[in-house]
Amino acid sequence: MSRIGRVMGVGAALVIMIAALSFIPLPIPAVTDFLTLYVPTVGLARGIGLYDYAAQLGLARQLFGPVIDTVKYPHYVYPPWFAYSVFFLGWLTPEHAARMWFWINLSMLAGSVILITLPWSAKWRVVALSVMIISPTVISLVIVGQFTVPILLGIAMVIYAASRQSASLFVIGMLLMTFKPHVGVLPFVAAGGWLVIQRRPWQWGVLAGVTAVILGLLAGVTLAYPQWLNDYLAMLEIFRNLPDFGVCPNCSGGSIMAVRLLFGAPVISSALYAGLLFGLMAAGWFLWATSLSFNIELGLYWAMLVAILAIPYFNNYDHVYSLFPFLWLLQTSKRRLEYWWLGAAFLLPWAGVILQERQIFAVGLVGQACILFILMALRLWHGQRAVRPLTQS
Repeated sequence: MSRIGRVMGVGAALVIMIAALSFIPLPIPAVTDFLTLYVPTVGLARGIGLYDYAAQLGLARQLFGPVIDTVKYPHYVYPPWFAYSVFFLGWLTPEHAARMWFWINLSMLAGSVILITLPWSAKWRVVALSVMIISPTVISLVIVGQFTVPILLGIAMVIYAASRQSASLFVIGMLLMTFKPHVGVLPFVAAGGWLVIQRRPWQWGVLAGVTAVILGLLAGVTLAYPQWLNDYLAMLEIFRNLPDFGVCPNCSGGSIMAVRLLFGAPVISSALYAGLLFGLMAAGWFLWATSLSFNIELGLYWAMLVAILAIPYFNNYDHVYSLFPFLWLLQTSKRRLEYWWLGAAFLLPWAGVILQERQIFAVGLVGQACILFILMALRLWHGQRAVRPLTQS
């Protein structure tokens, strides 16, 4: 059987398995963050615009009743192709759809970890999957149905594609990074920068492919939904004028936490400037430390940590970004002291879970990212690389 046939067979089996598992009763609530994805997919089948907030809210009330008025119904602020890619969720009841998204998220997470650990021994792959399963961020993310996992899958696919020089997989991986733009932007830029810096023939083809796919998607979406851009801009204006937009009390990016600590209030404008300055310094230092010669695996992990610490609009679930750098540092560590720091980094968020305090959980997640960032910076300073990287410089 050809490789394509095997991939198609595994994919078909996975789809059937997830569809079957979605009928198993699980305490996965539908009225959570999952609303942001589910209601728009139902609306697609009913001719409701993705960015028509008033119509989406009305549809949510029809689907869930008065309980919607007890929660803060979110705006859909993601690209249209994200909702179109999971349109099938709108065919299911809320309970079945929530359970299916739970299993899809878990499958994407497991697939991502397997892809980035392919060069590792079987023992370390088991360790990596075990760490994933008991990570408090992963547990909370899959329960509430958050949307950061496609970006992790995209990053893993890009790393794998670079090792196989597969232009098509690389393009798909970069496309997945656009599903949640404010979270995926730095890894997207890092992958694009790597393509330009390395200057290998197949990489120019990848750049052309990424450009063509995004332009094609925009054209296709415009044909299917001609008013999407106007609706999207109008929705963003409404979102921008919300009372909490300027302070974002639930944001837990490193820059917003630093601003809150220094000034006593989470002011987004200050956090944006601080994050931009930090991001530029971190990028410049990385390029200097690697002498413009680095494997994409290392570059993407660095970009993930910088994103956590620089972008204000990170929520607690988005800190799942720390998973890949943590696993890389754990597998390549050779010093007992580093293991102790990694243990502390892993345990920090659990303090918030045990105390059931969202803010303590957020502080623990930022502290975890800081530890990982410092450990990776020390690796760069000493010129250390992964023991068996998927890609070479």
